[in-house]
Amino acid sequence: MEIVIIIGFVVIVLAILNIDGKLKRNLESNERIIARLDILIKNQKDKE
Repeated sequence: MEIVIIIGFVVIVLAILNIDGKLKRNLESNERIIARLDILIKNQKDKE
């Protein structure tokens, strides 16, 4: 019975780490998009 609890705990921890990794990659992607948009906004303001 203890082995089942340990295996369940390990599966839950791995699932949380997987979700965390996906969220971090998504955040990094969003930060790059925001940086590019900031550059485009600055260039547009400079043209005006």
